[in-house]
Amino acid sequence: MFSRTKTLGGRGKSTKKSVSRPDASSSSIGSGSVLLVGSSVVHAQELTTVLKALGNCKVSTCESAANVSKSVSNEQLDVVVFDADKDGDLSPTIRAAAGTRKDAVFVIAYAQNAASSAAERIKLCSGSAGANMVTFDPDHVFSAVKKIVSRFRDGEYTCPFCGAEGFTEDDLWEHVPLFHINSRSDSRGLCPIPCGNKSQFELAPSHRSRDNWQVHLRNEHGMPGRGEEPKEARAPTPVWPFALVIVRNRHGKFLLVQQFASRGYWVPGDRVNPTEDLQTAAIRIVKDQAGIDIELTGVLRVSYTPQSNFARLRVIYVGRPTHDGEAQSLKTIPDYVSVGAAWVDSGELDGLKTHGDEPSIWFPYVARGAYIAPLEIMTSESAPALKI
Repeated sequence: MFSRTKTLGGRGKSTKKSVSRPDASSSSIGSGSVLLVGSSVVHAQELTTVLKALGNCKVSTCESAANVSKSVSNEQLDVVVFDADKDGDLSPTIRAAAGTRKDAVFVIAYAQNAASSAAERIKLCSGSAGANMVTFDPDHVFSAVKKIVSRFRDGEYTCPFCGAEGFTEDDLWEHVPLFHINSRSDSRGLCPIPCGNKSQFELAPSHRSRDNWQVHLRNEHGMPGRGEEPKEARAPTPVWPFALVIVRNRHGKFLLVQQFASRGYWVPGDRVNPTEDLQTAAIRIVKDQAGIDIELTGVLRVSYTPQSNFARLRVIYVGRPTHDGEAQSLKTIPDYVSVGAAWVDSGELDGLKTHGDEPSIWFPYVARGAYIAPLEIMTSESAPALKI
């Protein structure tokens, strides 16, 4: 499906072709504009270097954060980057200055302290005027900006969230979670993409929200809609297995994943795919949601919860970053599975919004060295017996 060619710094440039996009040689490929705000961002060499590699990207600067409103209102911008550590939260000011395009501007808070603080990350992303992305990784900025400025502009679809126009089906499929993952989607109108003879509500399976457009878009359009990727929404099976992971690094900090739709933080966790075993799924889930490689070290709990027509199996693992994982950057580019991730001390939980009780239950438990069962306690039927 993908072929890759080397670009700046070893980054891969996708040459993917899709039936819903024009040929890559078409003149419809767009260009874009990026505004760097504040002296610390304007003179961040690692950031300006990667942006210069985008030939279809115009980069302008605003040395003083005090002048950001004037700079934003004078240009039709695609991306604005500012330093939240030095200049504070400029997102509301940027969106107000953008006027009717306020939701179509991708706002990046490029700040070391904010990107590494769970409390600051979620604060900067909160509300309709919040930042789209919080990061201090220039490669992640490169990847996000490349997606935004390189899309085709002559498609037939309009984003129902921000009103941006000219999307192909695949571009809209990528745009919505990147720009609007923190937006509620249960109050949106009908899907702008034709759904054959059925409405988005008729297509939605019974165990998914029938009026959740982001879920519908993810599963019924783009590559899943064409059968090129598996759909997330599938019919219930007699047992639904889930894997959660309590990840602790060598500094004693725990991993939290920032949830979609401003729901707060949770531990890495998701459903196990039909072809996966539980341990493989747990490692994959952490990589997908937090961006790092881990190894599992034990089992905290196995729970089985029967419902009226199915049962839920949930295993909570303990893990740690691999040698390579310790050096990897946590995820900061928003996508369908998460907004990003952060390391926290167990004592930081009191000031954070969490989606469930698992962090407050298991972080202190693991921190005080309480009992953790061996991995062999939960394994496949063909595995060797547990040695005593």
